[in-house]
Amino acid sequence: MAKYKLVEKHAVEHHNEYYEVKITQDSDHPESLFFTTNEENLEEVAAGIIADHKPGVKHWTVIPHRKDS
Repeated sequence: MAKYKLVEKHAVEHHNEYYEVKITQDSDHPESLFFTTNEENLEEVAAGIIADHKPGVKHWTVIPHRKDS
């Protein structure tokens, strides 16, 4: 199982690198979950997050975010 830690949107500024799973299923009410991980396969981690926290969602995308140094 992929390891990850969900991060609240207001706390992402404390991480040098974090990722966003943007749920694109309902374009009228877009939703995102933010997370950190050391795993290399982001798609696998995102699929695990969706399965754990938003079961039934079929359309999503992963967006990497990295702070500029």
